[in-house]
Amino acid sequence: MFINNPVAVFDSGIGSLSIIKELKKEIPSENLLYFADKAHFPYGSKSHSQLRDIITNTIRYLERFKPKLTVIASNTPSVQLLEEIKELTNIPLIGVTPPLKEASKITKKKHIGIMATAGTISSEQLQNQIRREIPQNILITRFNASPIIDLIENGTYINNERKTFDVISRVLGDRIDKQIDVITLSSTHLHFVKKYLNYFLPTVKFLDPASIVARDVRKFLLQNRMLKKTGSGRLRIMVSKEKRQFEKIIHAMGIKESVEEVFIGF
Repeated sequence: MFINNPVAVFDSGIGSLSIIKELKKEIPSENLLYFADKAHFPYGSKSHSQLRDIITNTIRYLERFKPKLTVIASNTPSVQLLEEIKELTNIPLIGVTPPLKEASKITKKKHIGIMATAGTISSEQLQNQIRREIPQNILITRFNASPIIDLIENGTYINNERKTFDVISRVLGDRIDKQIDVITLSSTHLHFVKKYLNYFLPTVKFLDPASIVARDVRKFLLQNRMLKKTGSGRLRIMVSKEKRQFEKIIHAMGIKESVEEVFIGF
């Protein structure tokens, strides 16, 4: 029955869990399908054409599970590809993009930071979003957070506090202007190191888009009469590579569900 079909959520690894966490709060009755495409980690280092092929093939792969909608739970492909990919599937798509409008509204010092992958930071699409959504009188500092994302993905941040501090310190460097008062966490992975970021920059407001995306998903399901309102939703987790290590990391993060390893041909 269509009402029981899942909401599919995917990215190249653990980042999706920040979205899953918020979806469980917003749509607790919905079944969720979480696909961690470890075989293609990290998205942030891929060329535009490589990324387009990976995301297109992933969405087509997930179509076999008949999702109500699919969440591209990664900023890099959402920023670079969302609009063109929408044309290639009948499944509704929702992406995750840097919450720049929100940052612009709440900055009092007129200087915001964007933490994202190298791919997102350097993309023409992010530059276009900045032009559209951030007034010219607001300064922007970009931070390449790819080194932080790597240590989240391999689980280092769970049991090696010193290395986590060192890597975050290097990424922030001495480029933190005392005037920055808002930073967007423009990678879904960064959700998991918020306590470290708050330690380094206690006066900065960090904007995490996970809750925004979860609300968008609920709104879409409600408007299209797809929302499942009763029962307890199930979480199905699939990974395309390194199942054992992935399962160990997510269990350490408090996720109890078992993980299926799937083999994809792209």
